[in-house]
Amino acid sequence: MRVWLASANRDEHQFENADRFIIDREPNKHFAFGNGIHFCLGAPLSRLEAKIALKALLEEFPNLRVDSTEPLKPAPNLLVHGLESLSVLL
Repeated sequence: MRVWLASANRDEHQFENADRFIIDREPNKHFAFGNGIHFCLGAPLSRLEAKIALKALLEEFPNLRVDSTEPLKPAPNLLVHGLESLSVLL
């Protein structure tokens, strides 16, 4: 058996618009920090740090947006879903 991490948290039976990044998705029953006895002890701290950092970033750069003239370049990796880079405009 193999776990396909690139499809994690993108189950259309669990999430409406599963292929879209929705930062305030509710309910958000994903498994990014594990589950049960394997739940990450640092998860609450990580979520708090992300919340603080994103808020500060958006306050400092209120016009921050993705540069739609630059193509998205997927990271060449079969295990993790992501981008090689993301161009933004300030």
